[in-house]
Amino acid sequence: MSDTDSIVICLGIPALNQPHIVERLEAIDSRIEVVALPADEGSSWGADTPHLPYDEPPPWALGFARERKEALARCQILIALNTPKALMQLAPRLEWIQAISAGVEQLVAADVRRDRVVVTNASGVSAPSMAEWTMGRLLQVWKRFPESDQQQRDHVYKQTYGRSLAGSVIGVVGMGSIGCEVARRARAFGCTVLGSKRSPATGEATELAHEIYGTDQLHTMLGRCDAVVIAAPASPETHHLFDRKAFDAMKPGTVLINIARGSLVDTNALLDALKTGRVGAAALDVFEEEPLPASSPLWDTENLLVSAHSSASVDRHMENVMDLFEANVKRYLAGEPLRNQVDMEGLGFA
Repeated sequence: MSDTDSIVICLGIPALNQPHIVERLEAIDSRIEVVALPADEGSSWGADTPHLPYDEPPPWALGFARERKEALARCQILIALNTPKALMQLAPRLEWIQAISAGVEQLVAADVRRDRVVVTNASGVSAPSMAEWTMGRLLQVWKRFPESDQQQRDHVYKQTYGRSLAGSVIGVVGMGSIGCEVARRARAFGCTVLGSKRSPATGEATELAHEIYGTDQLHTMLGRCDAVVIAAPASPETHHLFDRKAFDAMKPGTVLINIARGSLVDTNALLDALKTGRVGAAALDVFEEEPLPASSPLWDTENLLVSAHSSASVDRHMENVMDLFEANVKRYLAGEPLRNQVDMEGLGFA
């Protein structure tokens, strides 16, 4: 890259198309030009399916088909939540994608190629707030808050004693940034933390997890846990990681919390495990099909808490993402390794 070559950064979601963000990026280097993928005014720009690529132009940007096509054709760096299908054909100059989420399986589905594009994610940006959400759900279940709330509505004065977190065993599947933040908070409550990751060292323990298990030892770990938090990335390797055999390995009454991706859990197997009591309660923020259809049995399943992919707080999210992205743009210009570069082969990129 010469000192006179232009660098085109494409803002892939309308929320980023703001003057102060454009100015912030262009101030990094005089060669930077910022373009946007605009959306029709007042439209809902695809937030219901952040885990999937979309048709280009999408239904929420039909009025800007030409502008979007031109922007993608020039784009070298793309910051986005998800992307159009067949992205390599639409953006032949693309070199790097900065995802604004930790998950990037939507980019695999868009046929992004690891031999042409570097992918970085926002791992760590939402980890603290997602860990707070996780502990809140666990407290809600174990302290029986919904029952107390219902008794207040019914004007029934009756004790609802919960169980202690201190002394409980929490399993964290996926010891990335989110899993580590969950482990940190669980330990602060006095819990024993067991972690699971792809390739642990023999006998490994960390300052956050008392013991670390490999994926091949997952069922052994599950048998020791009072609650299990799923925080692993979606990949061919983790598809339906929680199947009937996994649920059968759990202690009766185990609490399951999924803040990762819906594809990691076999929904039918979970429903059966809830019915039999093998899983005592579950809190799901992600689902195999999103948005969750109104006809799904999950809505009405006893001891199942549903939320709409909202475990991450958004009050500071975009500012934190932009801090990461700005630092990475500077690294890119200097030819330095980018932060949060994903293992594209391990996640199934072609």
